[in-house]
Amino acid sequence: MESMNTINYYKLDTLPKSIFVFCLSLIMILTSCKDDLEVDGAFALKDNPSKLEAAANGVSETYTVQASGKWKVEPLRKENWLKIDPMEGNGNGTFTVTVNKNTDPEARELTLFFTLNGKLQNNVLKVEQAGFTDQGQVKNPYLKIDGLSNRLEVLEAGMTGQYILRSTGKWKVALEDESEWVKVAPMEGEGDTPITITIDKNADIERTANLLLFLDDVQQASPLTVYQKGVKLQVEGDVVLKEDFNWLTYGSEIFNVTSGETRIASWSAEELDKGWTSTINTTEGGGNYASIYARPGFIKLGRTNYGGDLISPKLGNVQRTKNLLVTFKAVRYATGDHYLLNVGVKGPGTVSVSQFNVMNVATPNSNLESCRAAWQAPEATYSFVVTGATAETQIWLLGGAFDQRAGNWPATVNRIFVDDIVVTVAK
Repeated sequence: MESMNTINYYKLDTLPKSIFVFCLSLIMILTSCKDDLEVDGAFALKDNPSKLEAAANGVSETYTVQASGKWKVEPLRKENWLKIDPMEGNGNGTFTVTVNKNTDPEARELTLFFTLNGKLQNNVLKVEQAGFTDQGQVKNPYLKIDGLSNRLEVLEAGMTGQYILRSTGKWKVALEDESEWVKVAPMEGEGDTPITITIDKNADIERTANLLLFLDDVQQASPLTVYQKGVKLQVEGDVVLKEDFNWLTYGSEIFNVTSGETRIASWSAEELDKGWTSTINTTEGGGNYASIYARPGFIKLGRTNYGGDLISPKLGNVQRTKNLLVTFKAVRYATGDHYLLNVGVKGPGTVSVSQFNVMNVATPNSNLESCRAAWQAPEATYSFVVTGATAETQIWLLGGAFDQRAGNWPATVNRIFVDDIVVTVAK
C-alpha cells in the first residue's frame, strides 16, 4: 500500500484529451481578448451626448472626442443641410456639427455613427431639427460673429482666429476695399457656420479694413472693422493719399470742349467706389445735383451760375494725429471765369490757407497743346498744410461759391480744373 504523502506526477500526454483541449482553448480566448483591447482602443464623447435638438433657424455645436485611435464620424446618409467639420481625427479632439436653417415645415433628422480604427462603435448622435412654421418669415433675423462686436484689434504679428458666425439665413462677407491682408474662409454660407479669419503680418504702418456683412443679400448697418497695429511709425514725407484721376476717361482734354464730360451722379459704380464725393447744390434753379464733371484724368468744378466742390475719401492711412501737406494742380477754365478756389477739410484738422486765386489759364483754351502746357506750368501747383488731421479727415475743394448767379458773385462762372492731389505727412 502506497503512503498518503506520496506525490503522483503525470505526464501531459497522459491527461484526458478533453481536458487538454479545454485548457488550450481558454488560453487562446484570453489572449485574443487582450489583443482586441489593445487594437480597438477606447472611444467616447465627453458628457455622453446622444441627441442634438435644433430649432428651425439652425444651430452649431462642438463635441469633444476622447479616443485612443483613429476615429470617424459617419452620417447615416449624406444631407446638404448638415455639415460636420472635421469628419475624422486621431486621438482626443473635437468636431463641430452645423445645422442649416430649415425652410420646410417638415421636421428632419439624421443619425451620426462613429468608428474607431475602422470598427463601428456603440455611440450614436441623433440630430433632430424642427420644421419651419412661421410662413417663411424669420422672427428677429440676425447675423453676428461669436466673440466679436464691430471691431477686431490685431497685433503686428497677425493672427488666425476660429469663430462661429451665427445667422438666421444666407450670409456673405465682403471686403470693402479688397484688402489682401485680411482673409475670411468661407466667405458665404447659410445658418450657423464655423469661419476662419486670417490677418497677415504687418511690417508697415497701422491699417484698417472693413468687412461688410450681408444677410439674405441685405447689407447690415455695421461692418466689422479690422484694425491692425504697425511696426513702422509715420514720418515726414510718408504718402497717405495720391490721386491722379486717370481712372476717369470722359470727354476731352481740351478745356472748352464740354461734350462728353460727365457729372459725378453718372459715374460708374466702380468709379464711385473710389470714395470721391461732392455736395448737392441746393441753390434755387440749380437742379439739386452736384456740379462737378469728369474729364480724361482730371475734374472740373462748377458750371454756369452754380459752383461745385470735391471731397476726398477719408484719409484712412493717417496714423494717429498728424500734420499733413496737401499739394494739387489747378487751372482756370478760361480768362473770363472768376478765379477763386476755396480749400478746407471735413472732420478733424485746420488748414493753413483757405483760398487760392487760380490765375493759371490755357491760352487759348481750345488748343490741346496749350491745355496740356497749362497743367505743366509751375503756377499750376498749389499747396497748404492741415494741422491735427486724423484718419477721419477729408480734403475739401470748392470752385468759388455754390451760388454764382448774377448779383451774388463777381462772375456767373467760376470753373476750376483740379488734378494730381497728393497728401503727405508734414512736420
